[in-house]
Amino acid sequence: MQGHRIWVILALTWLFCSGSHADEETRLLCDDPSVNDAVAMVLSEHNKELTEGNQLALYQILEAAKAQNESGEFLSVHFTARETDCAAGGDKAWQDCDYLQDSSKQLKHCRARLLLKETNEIFAHHCSVEPPLVAEPRPPCLGCPESIDVESEDIKESLSYSTSKANILNEHTHHFVLKSVAWVTRQVIAGFRYRLQFDMQKSNCTKEHFKEVTVECHPDPTEPVFINCNSTVDVAPWRHELPDTSVKCEPGPLQMGFVTRRRPSGWSPLRNIHDFEVKPKKDDSSEESQEGKTKSADINPSQATAVVLTPTNTTSLNCPSKPWKDFVVKIAIPPRPPPPPRPDSNDQVQRGFSDAELIDVVSE
Repeated sequence: MQGHRIWVILALTWLFCSGSHADEETRLLCDDPSVNDAVAMVLSEHNKELTEGNQLALYQILEAAKAQNESGEFLSVHFTARETDCAAGGDKAWQDCDYLQDSSKQLKHCRARLLLKETNEIFAHHCSVEPPLVAEPRPPCLGCPESIDVESEDIKESLSYSTSKANILNEHTHHFVLKSVAWVTRQVIAGFRYRLQFDMQKSNCTKEHFKEVTVECHPDPTEPVFINCNSTVDVAPWRHELPDTSVKCEPGPLQMGFVTRRRPSGWSPLRNIHDFEVKPKKDDSSEESQEGKTKSADINPSQATAVVLTPTNTTSLNCPSKPWKDFVVKIAIPPRPPPPPRPDSNDQVQRGFSDAELIDVVSE
């Protein structure tokens, strides 16, 4: 089956390209009766070949052209079709079917080439869903910083040097251990330049008893003190030199607006830094989102409005043609809230009197 499709595509390509050898090509009106007859015949032939699914029916004729060469006169057509409620292999002609009013059913593009004779012989035809246009990826910016994953093995060395130097510059009596990493960029210069943003928390290890952070150092829960840092690390491995590290820190943790990775308990530069837990992203608009979901869930599917999609002609050749039938899309709309209950007149009268006054009225 796959080989048959490839053959059809190759045949269509050759047949359409053969039009370049024609003496003259003439564009035709999309609503020309001869073009409509040709499209009807192509769709009938296509539906006969279907073994599953639903038949197709014409939606719009997009373009048509006639060409003449040594073999005769040819007609090339390009049109769109939609799936119908008639099953493949049925007795109904596609003209007696209706569109499936389902917006998820994609529009199919059909192309055909016919040799114009008394019977209008179909040389080739093919219908398929055209792939969406995808923008070509931009070439990388040479020398520009690029974001990299904070869990990448590539940042381990730069992060270790950054946290170590942050502890050296920090005048606190205790070592600080990594808490989370906000972002990392890498730039190609005369080597690699890493820029990192992270925060650290005071540990239980004092600088008096520990020369550096070890596996015994943990965040101190009794006195939560934080610093947040920005660092730049220049690495050139071929120089056999230590990375040039610059760190600047400020008191306090990172702002929670960043998507960060939290370190596991007991992390130090001597241990693997790739076991970070994914920190749940704070969604400031969660209440609004829930409210929106609640409103959409309250919509009754039976209460919907029908929107008829009717494209307009855009060229002097009446191309594309008017849709063969209207394609109706149902859009659900929320019901109106019921009006507040109107108070009963007797209730209003009674509310105007106190209990004592009502007793007097009854006694009278």
